[in-house]
Amino acid sequence: MESEVDVVIPTFRRPDALASCLDSLKKQTLKPASIEVVDDSETDLGPGISRNIGWKRGSGRFVAFIDDDCLADKEWIESIQRVFSENDVGGIEGFITTTNEDGEEIDFNPPNRFKWDRFKTANMAVRREVLEEIGGFDERYFLHREDTDLAWRIIDSGFKMAWVPQCKVHHPEPLGGHEDGIEGPSVYGAYPRSEQLLYHCNPKKFVECAAALISRESLRSGKLWKLQRDLRIRQDPPDVQPLSRLQSWSLWTRAWLVAGFWLVRRKATGEPKKSIHSLD
Repeated sequence: MESEVDVVIPTFRRPDALASCLDSLKKQTLKPASIEVVDDSETDLGPGISRNIGWKRGSGRFVAFIDDDCLADKEWIESIQRVFSENDVGGIEGFITTTNEDGEEIDFNPPNRFKWDRFKTANMAVRREVLEEIGGFDERYFLHREDTDLAWRIIDSGFKMAWVPQCKVHHPEPLGGHEDGIEGPSVYGAYPRSEQLLYHCNPKKFVECAAALISRESLRSGKLWKLQRDLRIRQDPPDVQPLSRLQSWSLWTRAWLVAGFWLVRRKATGEPKKSIHSLD
């Protein structure tokens, strides 16, 4: 089988991690059609711009994105090509594992209840024709949410984003959990401007993102209230419109309703058994 999958890797001052990532790609059961490494170490333009540069260099029918500090499962490329060949999907969201503080391998995947607050380019693949149609990544994003935005625009253009757990990558360094409220996203320098951008991309979808930030910890620490205030303040760079009072009130009213629904459902029936984006 001839490979039709280009791999794009944005990298920023992590030569050892990049070497390990590239080594994992050498061990693939199906070799990539090309590997496009875009080094942003000097320019610091952000991974969205780097990924746009990378996918435009290649010519494969499918473009797979992975971060420079991740390791691809040996069947990663083969699984991606098989899924695209056998299914009418525009993009693939793959399975990510990481390690906890004890060095144990754990999964780092969105809960099945999440329909919109997901999609990470640490493990994502998209048909080239779809990327060309939607124009690739929105380059206004810097370090955060450019991947979620891309997936939403793929879906809004009429294509399916599929959850495909057999397409696996591993992130060796520990990552924050999905239940940590706003602990994880707050480490990004582009936050909360990235949240403002994503809100304006699709306010209805963003309600779920806001609901996912509501947690006992975020309430106790005051970080949730700080985020609500920050979303109504123009951030730096000042090219994104902050939320108005009315937009903020509408967003958080609906977000609390969604968070309440999740809580009631979890107590009554547990978490959904599978993602709405599953192929079957």
